[in-house]
Amino acid sequence: MKALKGKKTKHLVFAQQGLLEDSTWKSALKGYPTELVCRIRRELSSKIRGLNEKFNLRSRYFGYWTGNDKDRLYIYVQKKYLRIDLCIDGEHEKDVKKDGFEVVFVNNFQERANWLTGWRVPHTTEKIENVLKWLWMAFGR
Repeated sequence: MKALKGKKTKHLVFAQQGLLEDSTWKSALKGYPTELVCRIRRELSSKIRGLNEKFNLRSRYFGYWTGNDKDRLYIYVQKKYLRIDLCIDGEHEKDVKKDGFEVVFVNNFQERANWLTGWRVPHTTEKIENVLKWLWMAFGR
């Protein structure tokens, strides 16, 4: 398990290494579409060496980082879309919108650190390659 920094939460579960077992998060996402987030998880895991995952059972978000680095990506699973906060400059908002996505900034810690927050990706998107392009950026790829 990753050592928790700062405030601990009983709703946060960490993979010891790599991705969490599906059984860890499946019940928290019962009734939510999960095909897109599962595809993203597989793609991230296959392309980013040393990727680690956590999941918040209450807020229904996945968090990702590599090694001892800081978190780089949060994916919130919501009924109509995935809300993604990623560690790339918030100035990329116009480019993400050019790719056909909606961005509704969220006033949170990540936004104050100049992350791109509030990116909405519909569960039905057919632009998975565009999504992955932005996700790789958060990991410096």
